[in-house]
Amino acid sequence: MKNRWILFFTFLILIISNSHSQKETANWYFGVGAGLSFANGTATPIFDGKLQTIEGSASISDRNGNLLFYTDGSTVYDRSHNIMQNGTDLKGNVSSTQSAIIIPNPSNPGRYYIFTVDKPDYFRVSNDPIEGVHFSEVDMSLNNGNGGIVNGQKNIHLITYDQSSALEKEFKSSEKITAVIAGDCISYWVVTQLSNKFYSFRVSSSGVNTDPVISTVSTNHPPLINENDINVTAPGYMKISPDGTKLAAAFSGTALGSPRTGGAKKTGKVYLYDFNDVTGRVSNSKLLLAEAYPYGIEFSPESQKLYVTSNVYSNSDILQSSELYQFNLEALSIQASKTVIHSSRNVAGALQLALDGKIYRAGYSTDGGYVEWNLLSVINQPEEAPGAVDYDHNSIDISPRDVKLGLPPFVQSLFSVNFEYENICLGKETNFSLEGTPDYDSLLWEFGDGSTSAKVSPDHTYTEAGTYVVTLTRTINNIPQDPVCKEITIFNIADIPANYILKQCDVRDNNPNDGLAEFNLQLAKEDLTEGDTSLQLYFYESRSAAENDDLNENSLNNIFRNNTPGQKLFAKVTGFGSNCYNITSFELQTTGSTALAPGPASGCDTGDGKAEFNLETIEANILTELGLDAAVNLTFYENEDDSFLGGNALPVNFRSEPKTIYIRADNAGFCYGFGSIELTMTSLPEILTSNELSGCGSAFPMEIGNTIGITNTGDYSYAWSTGDDTQTISVNESGEYILNLTNKEFGCAREIIFNIQKFEAPQITDIRIENHGEYNDIDIVTNSTDNDILYSLDNKNGPFQTSPLFTNVPGGPHTVFVKNDKACEVAQAEVFLFGFPQYFTPNNDGYHDLWRPYDISELQYGFSRIVIYDRYGKVLVQLPANTKGWDGNFNGRPMPSNDYWFEVTLKNGRVFKGHFSLVRKN
Repeated sequence: MKNRWILFFTFLILIISNSHSQKETANWYFGVGAGLSFANGTATPIFDGKLQTIEGSASISDRNGNLLFYTDGSTVYDRSHNIMQNGTDLKGNVSSTQSAIIIPNPSNPGRYYIFTVDKPDYFRVSNDPIEGVHFSEVDMSLNNGNGGIVNGQKNIHLITYDQSSALEKEFKSSEKITAVIAGDCISYWVVTQLSNKFYSFRVSSSGVNTDPVISTVSTNHPPLINENDINVTAPGYMKISPDGTKLAAAFSGTALGSPRTGGAKKTGKVYLYDFNDVTGRVSNSKLLLAEAYPYGIEFSPESQKLYVTSNVYSNSDILQSSELYQFNLEALSIQASKTVIHSSRNVAGALQLALDGKIYRAGYSTDGGYVEWNLLSVINQPEEAPGAVDYDHNSIDISPRDVKLGLPPFVQSLFSVNFEYENICLGKETNFSLEGTPDYDSLLWEFGDGSTSAKVSPDHTYTEAGTYVVTLTRTINNIPQDPVCKEITIFNIADIPANYILKQCDVRDNNPNDGLAEFNLQLAKEDLTEGDTSLQLYFYESRSAAENDDLNENSLNNIFRNNTPGQKLFAKVTGFGSNCYNITSFELQTTGSTALAPGPASGCDTGDGKAEFNLETIEANILTELGLDAAVNLTFYENEDDSFLGGNALPVNFRSEPKTIYIRADNAGFCYGFGSIELTMTSLPEILTSNELSGCGSAFPMEIGNTIGITNTGDYSYAWSTGDDTQTISVNESGEYILNLTNKEFGCAREIIFNIQKFEAPQITDIRIENHGEYNDIDIVTNSTDNDILYSLDNKNGPFQTSPLFTNVPGGPHTVFVKNDKACEVAQAEVFLFGFPQYFTPNNDGYHDLWRPYDISELQYGFSRIVIYDRYGKVLVQLPANTKGWDGNFNGRPMPSNDYWFEVTLKNGRVFKGHFSLVRKN
């Protein structure tokens, strides 16, 4: 594990040429419409947020400090404070402590993952299912640069529980999640927790690895549900230290109780663990705080101090006060270093480190017997000793907004003490410099391209654009320290196409020939960036305005009405979040508009009043119906305004009730016309979408697909998971087979699942024999692990028994039969059982006077030789094959009562040995 100050967001490592700081954490949104901005270096209240959350929230900005989006875990709002495209119904919850956290996709600028955490109980809504942990992917290039959640990449479930445990499978997670850059400097760890396990998911340039690293620790706090349906072990924050070496977690409760019984809110605990940022493992738990009700957790920027907020309750669970604690992580006994920084009547809320190096505290005041919701507190010097931290209680007023309990968490590495750099445009010298004043004897910079430097603040020129891992190694007292590393991206903004013209149909005003219209400027992006989604566009009315807007804060709105026909604008094309740019001019022109009036289009009824519409198929049908050129491209919208401006286009597979949608037509990238189309609904035949089929091995190969219940089979296309495109397929093995059935005319589809089970006849692999003289026990062994095997002896038609053991089986040949309860083929095997009397009584009374093994009628089992020995191995007699048996005499003398041994050789060569008793009766 690297003990290091670590990297910031990989995809946002696009340096601002006149700034040393990265501002991905510059804008916070939380509580009820509350917010803080650190874009100008100090905490400034902002009031434009749309959240209504009790606890959890998350937000993210670009490297220049420009807001990108924020969420309460259920709804995502874009930078314009509108609901993001496809940004509803995420599976977090406003009453989950840490309902969401936002992670970048490394090396893919503009791609993010929102991890969400549901509340793991039934408090307030008893029939609300518990959803657990999910993630959704955001692409900032969607919706004209406002971003959108990628279709098909929304609410992807993560397994954060023991699937064999009914309790864990029901509650799925706690309310804790945190993240840090990994030790390789190019990926991230997202960590959540349940019971005695931590689940670490790696996020890399290839996406989220859904197979977690699981750490089992000695501390175990499984879900405990009180009489109010509250999971008492779930609340409380969890954070990884900025240097990636420690993890702290607050458990607000660890035992059951309620306001009725009292005492439940004095069972909480705080633990400190070791975290390995290379492997993602959590280990070595240390108890720091007990008999409390802890909630907020935060580390200082240099990872040397830990702060905790905790409520103090009476034995009747009545709030008495709250405490703000500091722990010194460098102390010999961290637990003993606990110091109360401040005691108050504030309810314990979240603690969150900010880019100004201060820690901010949420939680409302109850002083004077009334609640005051609009105040935040701040720890100004969190690295200092308790007496010097400069804590300002309730010092930031965000009226009229409400703070509540939560603050947005971030990737903790954003707050680490580290090195910085500036100028990442290809062809410029990139300057590297230390942050802070750490002690060292010497430095070694490695720039990721084979070059090094020992200077304190070196300059380096990269010869190629690309991504490089830069490491810095300090030597202290002649001992090299663990290296500090960052991944940086060197940008080369290619030449922008010149003489571009953005055309819009001259509509929506009283003069269709005045050359004036509303333009969606982002429609120029595809051509000006040549499809590179890592680039952003900002628009200006003059070149100087573009050049002087370092942070791209004063650009034109994307929806722009030109002032004069053919007006010239300037586009600044820049790397995502960077100040590497090129500028070009382009012209706004209007064209006439063609009215489009196609006939209705049908979609397939989904059975709930809605239908599935394949807009790609509908587009092809419209082009044919209206005789439009194949170069004309149609996009579809739910409202007319969006169609005029080209924003919020509908996905190819659109699910809706029957209604009118709107059409925009473009030809060679230019506006061609508008129209609308009526969507109607048609019903597919009743189709059984889930089919369970089974059969014995003799029934295979089995044909499937011929029972789905359609008549006009030629109206459909068929796509099997096997790759076949026929109506039916033959399968020879058990498994799941999926058929995608598509109506050729309407383009809608059904997924039909066939679960096939092949019952094989069991095979007899062994027959174990235990001889008891006259009788034998036989135990039949098969290749099956099922419990449905049936067994019979000497009769193929039964009776059958469930036990493989047959007892008291006489000697001789026998046939065993085996089948399963599906009545598949019957397996059989022959077995020869040797038998003999266990004793004889040679007293001439006509009963048991002679001893010999039992005869077997089959010739091959006839006797070849019978030899009898005394207990010392002396041969007493050798009997012929046709003997009537031994009379108990040796050389004419009766042998005494005793045990005697035999060796019998059969005609087929098999040899049996054993012993019997000679009994003399008086």
